[in-house]
Amino acid sequence: MPYCPKCDMEFVEGITVCSDCGGPLVASKEDVTASEPSYEEAQDQELSEQLAAAGEIPRSCAKPSVSYISSRQKSEDLRSSSSAFLLVGGVAAVAAILCWTGVIHIPMAGASRILFQIVLTVMGVIFLLVSFTSRRSAARAAEKMQDEEQRTKEIIDWFTSRWNGSELDQKLLAEDPQLKDEELALKRYEIIQDHLITGQDLPDPAYVDYLTDELYEKLYENHI
Repeated sequence: MPYCPKCDMEFVEGITVCSDCGGPLVASKEDVTASEPSYEEAQDQELSEQLAAAGEIPRSCAKPSVSYISSRQKSEDLRSSSSAFLLVGGVAAVAAILCWTGVIHIPMAGASRILFQIVLTVMGVIFLLVSFTSRRSAARAAEKMQDEEQRTKEIIDWFTSRWNGSELDQKLLAEDPQLKDEELALKRYEIIQDHLITGQDLPDPAYVDYLTDELYEKLYENHI
């Protein structure tokens, strides 16, 4: 149905002008809704416009929205989760055994008591299984950890042996001598990322962003 986005009104087929505001109608309300940005996108756009109007482009705005999680961090997180599930599962399993053996008396009778004990037993088993699964996943992540950290070190050494902060800045300022400090910080991030992408086979964008951040801090530690 023809729709007026200004007045939020729909009209019967054949009408092309809004009877209230006199504005042209669009094909349907769905067309307008589909073209509108989400709330998060609208907020990001508004923030970008405010920063541009103020002439400020902080380096934090150039950082990736997707965070890279290293194998070391994965292993530590999984081990922590495994320990938590093991504790809860162990307590539930022990409580279930004590209930089934009658050591712990539950103030329930008949089917209600049996159902409670079954649920408690199932919970204990599930938590213990999740704990063991998390432990195995943590072990696999730990196996990858050394190779990953060695790879990261090799890439950082490769980059720093070819470029330093001053050389990158000279190249950027040669292309645009009018760069402000905030703009220069953003360009530094971009040129480091470009060199990594073109010089190394890195299929994971999050890993590229992580390396870029590490290199930025190493090359410009006095500017942070």
